[in-house]
Amino acid sequence: MSPIRQFMAWACALPLIGAMICADATMASTPVLTWDGAKRLGVQCLVDPDRTPDRRRLQAALCDRVRVLAADKAPIPVVLLAPGDPGLIAADTAVLLFHANVQPADGGAGSAPLLVFSLRVFRATAAPSELFGAAPRATRLPAKGTNPTPQFDAAVNAALAETLPWRSRPAP
Repeated sequence: MSPIRQFMAWACALPLIGAMICADATMASTPVLTWDGAKRLGVQCLVDPDRTPDRRRLQAALCDRVRVLAADKAPIPVVLLAPGDPGLIAADTAVLLFHANVQPADGGAGSAPLLVFSLRVFRATAAPSELFGAAPRATRLPAKGTNPTPQFDAAVNAALAETLPWRSRPAP
């Protein structure tokens, strides 16, 4: 190979090699399309099963707590959205969906019902860009059923760190 061709081959290869070396940092900082142009975050919650005692009160209390925790350091307003609210499909709104299920106590001494929940983000105007959301979490249901506990806060904060870009930990 002539020296000129060898030089041209290296000149073409070096930018590609550099891009491959730096790709991890670039890809780690690329935001999920769900957040592109979002001007507010709506929170909507559902607690199942329907026969759970005081389900609506529990749902409202947990949803409000999720909103408060999600709003921590949020660069956009975080609001509650009721079922059927037009904000659920508004172009400028990303929606944080909190879905919980109350599992009955196992019957052992001192056992309490278990609250199993998941969080994920939905945006009607964005193409689905995530296959999986935060890992499901479980915590004991508060004794009175309506006041979230520090364990609930810790579980929600862990899920939010996997879900919201302003709460996520930087990639190593």
